[in-house]
Parts: sequence; structure tokens; C-alpha cells
Amino acid sequence: MRKEYIPAQEVLGELEAFLSKNGSSIEHISLSGSGEPTLHSEIRLVIEGIKKMTLIPIAVLTNGSLLYEEEVRRDLIGADIVLPSLDAASSEIFLRINRPHEGVSVEKVIEGIVEFRKGYQGQIWLEILFCKGVNDSQSELLQLKKTVDRIQPDLVHLNTVVRPPSEPSAVPLGLKEMEEIRAFFGERASIISEFDRHHLGVPEKDRREEILRILRRRPLSLTDLSEGMGIPQKELEGYIRFMVEEGMIKIRSFGNATYYEISKT
Repeated sequence: MRKEYIPAQEVLGELEAFLSKNGSSIEHISLSGSGEPTLHSEIRLVIEGIKKMTLIPIAVLTNGSLLYEEEVRRDLIGADIVLPSLDAASSEIFLRINRPHEGVSVEKVIEGIVEFRKGYQGQIWLEILFCKGVNDSQSELLQLKKTVDRIQPDLVHLNTVVRPPSEPSAVPLGLKEMEEIRAFFGERASIISEFDRHHLGVPEKDRREEILRILRRRPLSLTDLSEGMGIPQKELEGYIRFMVEEGMIKIRSFGNATYYEISKT
């Protein structure tokens, strides 16, 4: 249900305070969060408010599930970049990989993105995440390619599982497999690493709370945290070690890497 989960003016006030200290180092302002941003009924006011305070481009990360609604498409018109996700083109694989809410279908998602493309003058960067043995078959790739050709995005970002998934069966593709898929989708496609890079330079007194805030979204490695917070790894190691000992966060291994996540009590 769309509603104003957080007052638009509160969002704008926090952003204005942040930009007054860090504005010169920001490349994009991303609207995402730990939920679907288009569920916020006043996202249009947020975008318009940001436009009034800065020339920094606005990017909206969305799962695309509400773009079939004309009102939502209008709300996003002012954004500079919209990054919808589309991990499958067939109904069977869409249900398997995305487990959507009742009433959300792949047909609705695709038609919504296609309609949005028709009237949107900004950039569309389509994001596709691949899981081995799920959406990487030849038949699914062919359907995805046809759908991409219908949407006509400016860029196609290809990704695979790079953090500990909620399901152990979610297995990443290898680099060679990803390169083959990139070649299949053509010159507008590229392989990306889905990491948060908001170089915040968090004050020392706020670092533990900031680590918890970030990890509530997803498990991260020490490298991810370091890049996301703009703090050297050696400075963060002490905080991480202490928080593990206190039971606030826990260690989780995935592949050859070590990740940290919130301890569920």
C-alpha cells in the first residue's frame, strides 16, 4: 500500500543537512532504502524537493512492481536515472526467483517498464541478477533478451549473487558465464558488482550505530563496510571485533569471503 511512510519534509531536511557538509563529493543521490521506494506516496515531492536544493543527479532503484500504475510513472518523471530490476521474463522463473506479492506478475512488471520508457526522458538502467540453474537457461535468456529489446533501456546491468543469500540454494554464476551473458545482451550490457558506495566519513561516536544501520539491510564484508562508510578497514576492525564479542553482529562465511550480519535474537 502506498503511503507517506516517512514525511517528505523530514527526508528533505536530513538530505539538506547532509549535503551542506558533503555535497561536493556526491555523484548521485539514490532513492532506495530497505523497501520499495515507489511505495512512498510522496516520492514525487521528494524528487522535486531535491531538484530545488542541488544539481546532483537523482537515481531511483525500484523493483518495477508498481510501474504499471500511471500515477507511479508520473511520480518518477523528474528523476534523472531509474534502475528497475527484472530478473526473469517468464512467469514460472519470476515466481521462483522473486516470490512476488499476490497480484504482482511478470507481465505487469514488464508492461509497466515498457510504458514508463515511452514517456520518460531520463536514463533507464535495467538490472538483472542471475542465480545459477534458475534464470540462466538458454530459453530464459532468450526471453529476457526479447524483453530488453522491447524496453530499450540505456544500460543493462548484469549481476549475480555476491553476498550470503537468504536461501542456500542461491548460487552465483562464474565470471566466464557472466561474460558470455554480457556478450549475448550486447554493447549496452555490463557486469557490475552490487556494493553500496556512499562515502559518508561517519563520525567516530556514530560508527557502531551506522554499522548496525547498514547491516540491517544486508550482510556485508569488511571491505564493503569500509567503502560504504568511507573509513579505512583497519579503523573498522576494532569496532567489528567488539560488536561480534558483544553479540550485536555475527560472522557468516560465503565462498572464500567473510561477511557480517545482524544477530537475530
